Amino acid sequence: MSATHNQATRGTIEGRDEFMLRIAKRLGRQAPLAVPPARPVIGVPEEYAAVRTTVQERIDQFGANWSALTGTVWTARAADAADAVPAFARRICAERGIDRVTRWDHPDLAALPLDAALAADGVAVVPWRGDGAADAPASGAGADSAWSRRSPLLRAAERSRLGIVWADYAIANTGTLVLLARGGHGRSVSLLPDTLFAVIRADRLVTRMGEAFEAIRADHPEAASLPSSINLITGPSRSADIENDLTIGIHGPGKVYALILES
Repeated sequence: MSATHNQATRGTIEGRDEFMLRIAKRLGRQAPLAVPPARPVIGVPEEYAAVRTTVQERIDQFGANWSALTGTVWTARAADAADAVPAFARRICAERGIDRVTRWDHPDLAALPLDAALAADGVAVVPWRGDGAADAPASGAGADSAWSRRSPLLRAAERSRLGIVWADYAIANTGTLVLLARGGHGRSVSLLPDTLFAVIRADRLVTRMGEAFEAIRADHPEAASLPSSINLITGPSRSADIENDLTIGIHGPGKVYALILES
């Protein structure tokens, strides 16, 4: 081994030791710890895991956290979903000048008179079909463009300004939606449009993230039934560069709405 290599290696080790010593002194220690500190608790602390909340407390907590992130939250009775979901979707489109919507091909959404209500306002609806078929034309690009060679469904969804999803779960203490991507529940619906509208059943609200993952494992015990991805959405898209300049809506919707359906 050459002297140059020895010096480079020795310099790296000495630099690391000096770095660790500097951190230790900042923590009020004379030297770095020789053994790892004890970990009496692994995982969620018992007092945190023991927290139990009522459905109403979870609704209130989710609403407060979602609103703090500049999201808009509404509540309605589950029995009134056929009226409430289309009404709020029409309201969003009217307020934001939206004329094209993409939505999950979710049975609970498909059972509502949502598409007809939006169509009456002149709003086109693109359901995200599991088979990749597009109900709406996917025009807007030349035949030889890279965009034109993408799937018709994706091209149709890309031109939509509102995405409507039926959330699988929601986490109250962080104001987070949990969306499982599979079949007619495409990720693109919640990522491509500049506005997101999520419908959440109150009984799918959990207190903390660990409970959401436990529910996913329970609902999908077999690997074959697992979703292709789990998307956690906490408020509008936020992106910041190294100088902490914050920009809203660059990597996802910049405006988000949630409707909680209470029993």
